[in-house]
Amino acid sequence: MTKTTTIIGLALGLAVSAVSDAAAQTAGSRAYVDLNIAGQTQSVTLATSSAVPLFGELGTTRTSQTVGKGLVFDGGAGYRVRPGLAIGVAFSTFTRNPAGTVSVTVPDPLVFGRFTVVGAEPKLNHSEFGTHVKISYVRRINETVNVALSGGPSFIRLRQDIAGATLAGGIPIVTVVRQTATAVGVNAGLDLNYFVMPRVGGGVFVRYVGAQADLPAASGVKVGGFQGGLGLRVRF
Repeated sequence: MTKTTTIIGLALGLAVSAVSDAAAQTAGSRAYVDLNIAGQTQSVTLATSSAVPLFGELGTTRTSQTVGKGLVFDGGAGYRVRPGLAIGVAFSTFTRNPAGTVSVTVPDPLVFGRFTVVGAEPKLNHSEFGTHVKISYVRRINETVNVALSGGPSFIRLRQDIAGATLAGGIPIVTVVRQTATAVGVNAGLDLNYFVMPRVGGGVFVRYVGAQADLPAASGVKVGGFQGGLGLRVRF
């Protein structure tokens, strides 16, 4: 009897504790806002080529641009739908303006098999605008620290300048055309947050965004990649 009473008492104690903990979480903050600055580590090289008949031969245009790592600005908001589970959305921007290389091979109008090569290095804009849906599992470590695992779909709008060249009377003219595409992928991340006040604090995060965009001039362009940074955490 004593053993049974002890077990019942322990069970009741655990139940009360669980209810109290759930009530405390429910009564706490439900909405959140995160503002981050981060680095994106992925490097992508875009290359295009084209050919045009000229003087009985083929003139060719080749372009290449490497978009390296850079800063990502990120902000998001969400709502806790139940203890330990939140749904939100984050918006990110990543912009780079590296120089591209353009090489134009022009056939000689008088001598067959002789070519002139002309080069240029225009600045080309590469911009990624991401929308990331996040389903997060939040685990409180103590009164000031929590950790969150998140994942969900990502939608990234890519805006890319593509360099090329036209031949006007055998003279190459470098052109730049802006192309856009939308990539659909996934995101997965880990946040570690520390609150200096009950509803205000800071955090560090790592996130991977995997997606590819198909531009008219280049298919399978990788966007996103590994991102990591820090920022402000506000709870309501």
